[in-house]
Amino acid sequence: MNLAQQLAQHGLFLRGVTRVTAEEVDQYGFPGEQYSIALVGNVGSSYWDRFNQSAEFGDGVPDPLDRWSRRIAGDIAAQFALTPIYPFEGPPYYPFQRWAQRAESLMQSPLGVMMHPQHGLWHSYRFALLGESFDYESLPEVESPCLQCEAKPCLHRCPVDAFDGHNYDVDSCAAFLRKTLDAECHATGCVARYACPVSPELRYVPAQGQFHLRAFLGVRSYPGDAGF
Repeated sequence: MNLAQQLAQHGLFLRGVTRVTAEEVDQYGFPGEQYSIALVGNVGSSYWDRFNQSAEFGDGVPDPLDRWSRRIAGDIAAQFALTPIYPFEGPPYYPFQRWAQRAESLMQSPLGVMMHPQHGLWHSYRFALLGESFDYESLPEVESPCLQCEAKPCLHRCPVDAFDGHNYDVDSCAAFLRKTLDAECHATGCVARYACPVSPELRYVPAQGQFHLRAFLGVRSYPGDAGF
């Protein structure tokens, strides 16, 4: 099987490729500018069924998705003589958002999440692969769907108005969710994100939305939290 087929077994996709720059060679110790970075991630809930049946999901150890991603990336990288790179590893922390904007036609959304013209807000990057064998293509000019969205429901759906189109009030968001256990966000994930009209068919399944919300609250936990 080729790389794309191996990734597909885990519900993952080769999302895009960008060339290593001279600055990145110096900053991160990459082998040289002849190398490229291939970003790997999900579209919608493509990996969810594989992940929630994995040993990492059910073992009760922290960071199950990161550990699952590391295992998958390590196995695949070894098969193809590539080097795995992770967004959750550092310092130094790798600039995945900057790489993504070089590798795909992405634009900043009013929520801060990267908007993809086909996938909307329903995608992410689990790891990258560094190697010499990737083909690089220049990106087409694409206009952000957000520019055509006059209503911008994402900015009006949050119960605590945590988004203003430029900034995200993460503290108000987390405080509300800790105190309001019957909030709709606990059932689906961020309701502001779910209000986006782009590619609604790719919205994360509720279980995945709940998982990400619990992870969000978990890294902001303090004594007396509700056990997220």
